[in-house]
Amino acid sequence: MVGIQPVGARGARESAPAAGTTGEARPHPEGGFPVTLVDDAGVPVAVERRPRRIISLTTSTDEILLDLVSLDRLIGVTVFSQDPDVSNVVEKAAPVPHKLQLNVEVIVSLRPDLVFVANWTDASEVAQLRGSGIPVYLLSTGVRVEEIESKILTVARLVGEQERGRRIVEDMRTRLAEVESRVAAIPPADRLTVMDYTTWGSAQGRGSSWDEIVRRAGLVNAVGAFQADDLGQVPLSRETLLSLDPDLLILPGWVYGKPAGSGSFYQSIVGDPALRSLRAIREGRVYRMPEGLRAAASQYIADAVEYLARLAYPELWRN
Repeated sequence: MVGIQPVGARGARESAPAAGTTGEARPHPEGGFPVTLVDDAGVPVAVERRPRRIISLTTSTDEILLDLVSLDRLIGVTVFSQDPDVSNVVEKAAPVPHKLQLNVEVIVSLRPDLVFVANWTDASEVAQLRGSGIPVYLLSTGVRVEEIESKILTVARLVGEQERGRRIVEDMRTRLAEVESRVAAIPPADRLTVMDYTTWGSAQGRGSSWDEIVRRAGLVNAVGAFQADDLGQVPLSRETLLSLDPDLLILPGWVYGKPAGSGSFYQSIVGDPALRSLRAIREGRVYRMPEGLRAAASQYIADAVEYLARLAYPELWRN
């Protein structure tokens, strides 16, 4: 699978260093090329000149690049960029000429001068692309806002758009600060609890991207005290779900391979007699959150934080 992180790994805890923090192989003037940066797999990637034929094979770099570079420099984005169930950039990405999956022959034929891939991209295909002489930069998924900011600035450096990168980061910080200032009025003891609940019966725990969104939205992750697995997931029985009894329950807005899957799952939860005592069901606070926001690993994490805060505390936005 290319472009969108496998559903079970969406909230994966970050283990690789933040992009760009491992150093550069040679000094460079501001805005200058050539530049060499070490990617999140520890591979030095040399970009000889300002890229003009860029391909993105991850949803996060789709989103970052569409705000960083002019459309004439972006020749390919992921096929998922056009899926409104998972993409935050359907309209922005529409004019990009190629909507791609990882097909080495197709990508080589497009003659890109820089390709972005994810850390779950098939290693043999990445090696083939590099073997053809294409600079390929591998990015791990940012979990914390600070990691995402670092990755935005690294992508900006690679494409020669440092000032635009800084503006994106500053806009993120401004928007997150606005949410923080609003939810600051709520004492910690009065903050609502929230849980995201998947179709396979788990929730994202401490150290996940979801946990970051929850904290910055002024809520408490209902499973934050539980031990999460390597993907940041906490398996839950229905009995545990009932005992935790979150104020808000967030269900998937998209189920891979099942166009009607999120709607069916929503109905199965709110209509389950065994769960009718849940506070979130009784009070009508069960929501399907757009997948592009719930799993945001780009500047759209600010949208995710505001979206969740508005769901939880609508009264804070009434003036």
